[in-house]
Amino acid sequence: MDKKTIKELYNCSYIEENGYIYPLQKWYNELIDKYTSEITVVDVLKMIRQRELIDLAILKSIDFLKYNSLAGELYDGELLTKLYTVNNNTLQGYFDEIRDILSKALIQADTHEWLCEDEKVEFKYLISKFTLKINDQLKD
Repeated sequence: MDKKTIKELYNCSYIEENGYIYPLQKWYNELIDKYTSEITVVDVLKMIRQRELIDLAILKSIDFLKYNSLAGELYDGELLTKLYTVNNNTLQGYFDEIRDILSKALIQADTHEWLCEDEKVEFKYLISKFTLKINDQLKD
């Protein structure tokens, strides 16, 4: 079990306002009170969207995606789609793990029961784009 909260591990501070705290500010304050083991897929999606604690978001994304490459909140594959948006330089140390995830995702895409064929096509297209993104980075 974790011994320190995210706030303690990363030296984060609460967002304090004199008055109204916006929903994302409230979420951030709640996030930093969590232990890393308590982070959810929804938290990771927000972390990537908000560019907060991005290294931790990548680590947790990889953990979730190893278990389920179709993880997401609003739709299947959402987490992998968000991870794709992260800057290559930031992802660089994780390329091998991401490649493994992409290989498994391709298999899972073929066996998954999609709501419609277009979703499957889009997900497989994302996998191919992500693979190219990694391979192009490795060539440089």
